[in-house]
Amino acid sequence: DGIRREVQTMSLTDHPNLLKAHCSFTNDHSLWVVMPYMAGGSCLHIMKSAYAEGFEEPVIATLLREVLKALVYLHSHGHIHRDVK
Repeated sequence: DGIRREVQTMSLTDHPNLLKAHCSFTNDHSLWVVMPYMAGGSCLHIMKSAYAEGFEEPVIATLLREVLKALVYLHSHGHIHRDVK
């Protein structure tokens, strides 16, 4: 039930730093979530393939600022995120 609530929240959010869920469905007792295709792959994939030595501090600061903008948006709409990575 918590996952369904999270998917519903994802479908209602409207912020450039948050992935939007297009829809969700169940098939053989499995929940599937349809999300936008990310041509560059996940953030982790990009980090490992293009920045094997890690990011410079200014890049880290920019990334964290954008994550915080998304969290402020969620909190201002009454949502919390329990799994920030």
